[in-house]
Amino acid sequence: MGFLAFGIVLILALAIGFAVQFYTKTALRYEWLVIALAFAFGAYFASETVPGSTVPVLDAITNWGPEFDGMLVIPAIVGAVLLAIVTYFGVHTGEYARTA
Repeated sequence: MGFLAFGIVLILALAIGFAVQFYTKTALRYEWLVIALAFAFGAYFASETVPGSTVPVLDAITNWGPEFDGMLVIPAIVGAVLLAIVTYFGVHTGEYARTA
């Protein structure tokens, strides 16, 4: 993944983090940062590892979609969104467990 693609991922991650912080009323001040880091890591990790996977089921798939500056777009989007959603629910589950 090149610098341009990684920069775009970081900008999108911060935008998603701020949007989640703005639209969800929570007592956590740094929820945006946790979700932004999860989004960025998910995008980077999925883009770099999914195409080189040795899982037999995935051997038949040769086209991983469009590529931009060394980043495979579809695995990056799927990985980022999945990890951000899991992090969002994890943060909120932990928050409600503390306040209960």
